[in-house]
Amino acid sequence: MSDHTTSIVPIESWCYMSPELLRSGKKIDMGLFAEALIYYERVFVIPGNEMMFTDFVSWFIKQGKYDGMLALIREGILNFYHYAFMSTAVQLPNGKYRAMNIQDQEQATVATFEKRFLSTKHLDTILPHARQRARLYRDISGRITEVKAESLGSFVRNAQDDFHNPNRAALLVQAFIDEVYPILDLKDIPEVKVSVVKKGHSHITTWNLNFDQLSQSLGKSLNFNKTTPLVGQIHCNRLLWSAASLGCDLYLSSPISVLVGDKLYESNERITSPHSIIDQLIAEVEYPDIRKLVNRGKIGLNEVLELRNKAVRFREWLQNESERDRNAIIAYHNEVAKEAGWTRGARKTFSLFGSIGAPVIGAAAGGVVSGTNGAVIGALVTSSVAKGMEYVIDLASKLNEDWKPVVFGNWAQDRIRSIISPREQS
Repeated sequence: MSDHTTSIVPIESWCYMSPELLRSGKKIDMGLFAEALIYYERVFVIPGNEMMFTDFVSWFIKQGKYDGMLALIREGILNFYHYAFMSTAVQLPNGKYRAMNIQDQEQATVATFEKRFLSTKHLDTILPHARQRARLYRDISGRITEVKAESLGSFVRNAQDDFHNPNRAALLVQAFIDEVYPILDLKDIPEVKVSVVKKGHSHITTWNLNFDQLSQSLGKSLNFNKTTPLVGQIHCNRLLWSAASLGCDLYLSSPISVLVGDKLYESNERITSPHSIIDQLIAEVEYPDIRKLVNRGKIGLNEVLELRNKAVRFREWLQNESERDRNAIIAYHNEVAKEAGWTRGARKTFSLFGSIGAPVIGAAAGGVVSGTNGAVIGALVTSSVAKGMEYVIDLASKLNEDWKPVVFGNWAQDRIRSIISPREQS
């Protein structure tokens, strides 16, 4: 059951999440966390790995706000979500690409976050005193959700299936290119086209792009390669399943939000009578770009918490599904910015999508997407259903069980809508 009080926030920077930060040398997106802290009562931060967790804690320490971070943890506002495995893709000697989860025996059987994240030399460098570390160990206990690969369904197989679907594979790379070309000031964004030929158990994929040349033009910092789009889809599926399991929303950077929007739309369309409208709301508001200001070191925790305290109306707006008036949320932003004295030159694009389709929103945003009818799930749930399709059906079932997520981030809904047809769903 979604109450829109909680959001999951992946802070790692890589090709499909905050690539502009990765290019500038930043490994985590603290600005994304800061914005989520304003819009939600509580957040689940996905730190990525031990070094990124250390960078996260270090952000507070550098401001003299270590005690403030611990207070957020104790109050249940700040929580952590840990994947006790690595989801990736590799190229096999025969040239095939395989999606997989990798974990050692300890990760598969026991909780590992405290041992591997809280007892590392990385953390010792910023918390040199045992008493400091002991306070963190004490307060963070009970605020960590650790999941094993087997508990997240067949999300890896579904990602592999998408990579072998020419339309979906093209969308995977298009989402990335659309994001990074403007960042790198590259002109003439190409339209990605893919052909896939199945031969036995193998798939021969042909792109209208030269991946080696594309990687070279993007630079070493992004480390884009032939497996990167598949990894992007794996992480998209993993994030959605985590949010569905928690019954919460998602606060995402681009282009991962585009992939999440596509998968959310596809899953919703698989419901016999889609219970929710997957809609999007994009508006310009007179409000500071908190994410950018935090990432540039212009503001810190004090300013973020000040805005959080003034932003109760934002959070109430999210939680009240029956009265999500587009004009109201714009007005709330303008009023809060004025109250905080942040109106001068403050302009931000407010973007979200998901189950925000109350009638007034649909009319104002102009992007209502109605679901297809027909007994789709009944036709798909058979003994011969592919493992990859099980993921989509299970996700659709969670949507049908009153999980109505809101996703903060950019989404190009027309792309996925154009390729999801009754023929593909049957």
